[in-house]
Amino acid sequence: MDKLFNLARLILGLMLLYNGLNHFIGPFLPLPQATTPLAAQLLDALHFSQLIHVAMALQLAAGVALLAGLFVPLALAMVLPVNFCAFYWALVLERSPGWSLLTGLALALGALLMFALLPAYRAMLTPRALAFGETAATGANFETLYAWPVGQTRPAAFALALLPLAGAAGFYHFIVPSSLAFYCIVVLAWPLTVLLLRLVQGLVVKEQGI
Repeated sequence: MDKLFNLARLILGLMLLYNGLNHFIGPFLPLPQATTPLAAQLLDALHFSQLIHVAMALQLAAGVALLAGLFVPLALAMVLPVNFCAFYWALVLERSPGWSLLTGLALALGALLMFALLPAYRAMLTPRALAFGETAATGANFETLYAWPVGQTRPAAFALALLPLAGAAGFYHFIVPSSLAFYCIVVLAWPLTVLLLRLVQGLVVKEQGI
């Protein structure tokens, strides 16, 4: 099993490394050329925005990491979206059997390697994972404080919890374009409502001496 894993890792690493080098210092072989309107639009957008360089840099870095056997789970997760987009471009937009086969192979190898390393992703796949400093026993976690309205929040904790909400609202208002800012700020209405409800419950319980 280890031999198959290492073989798949090396094959995928070589594919990614070659693809990255082919883009930055090549081309050694012809680069993908779009023949359908939608495929051409996507390629043009990637090149004009220079996002293609980011995607190829990710593939290059992931290829080096896989060949060296370093940070393999991170490298696989990092390159998965790039491989998926390449496969979608080849299969759905370009409808090229050859490119679909190559990109599909890279996507399949990456997915199989990730499944083989599933324990490494266990923490990020936990439905209600706790961040650093959060505790489940005391309810001091993001989900309880901002998403679940049943409970009590002390005034001091309420004031502290308002700070990140105020910061996010300020960012949306002053930085994000106005066409989107309103909808972003509306999203903050729910955690603010949760905080207010929990503050009221905490004050009522304190008043009643419970």
